[in-house]
Amino acid sequence: MSKYLNNMKYTIDNAIKEVKTNSKEKFDATVEIHINLDLEKGQSVRFITTLPHGTGKTKKIAVFASEKVEGADIELTESDIDKIAKGKIVVGKDFDVLVTEPRFMSKIAKVASILGPAGAMPNPKSGTVTENVAEAVKNLKLGQIEVRTEANAPLIHSIAGKVSWEKAKLSENIETFMKSLRQNKPAKTFPKWIKSAFIKSSMGKAYEINLE
Repeated sequence: MSKYLNNMKYTIDNAIKEVKTNSKEKFDATVEIHINLDLEKGQSVRFITTLPHGTGKTKKIAVFASEKVEGADIELTESDIDKIAKGKIVVGKDFDVLVTEPRFMSKIAKVASILGPAGAMPNPKSGTVTENVAEAVKNLKLGQIEVRTEANAPLIHSIAGKVSWEKAKLSENIETFMKSLRQNKPAKTFPKWIKSAFIKSSMGKAYEINLE
């Protein structure tokens, strides 16, 4: 990302203004958030938060549940696990997120090697393993996202909306994101554990946020 950076730091509102003004994509680009953390060795950050205005991306949600789930795009049964294994139901095409009741997890484990690399393996920490599947689906539709550091680096990448959105909506989403990040600070870490934060469009320049 370094080739995109300048030496200035911006308020969130001014960074959004720059992103919107200088976005050159010929499509409605995604507004991205990139965070560089200073963590102890072996530490990671993982939490869920709900952006007040959603993400601008529609995700197909599949569920394993004992009852019909309103809002789910696909309701799966145990027989569908073999279809996932055989590629007849494809993650990323037929669904993006999988929400399940805990009792189905032992069955779903059979296709963990397929779901895991695609980021669709259910996990209690992401709110996708729950007794209340309907509530989880509702939250995901409202803009709930999972935030986590990369596997091998203290970096976080997330999304905040679309370039076409009005500045106030993007600002509220980013403020919510940053507040949630600070609330999920690891128990023991450095005082200035958020080293830097940047906002950019999909293919545009990155603008550093003033964290003071």
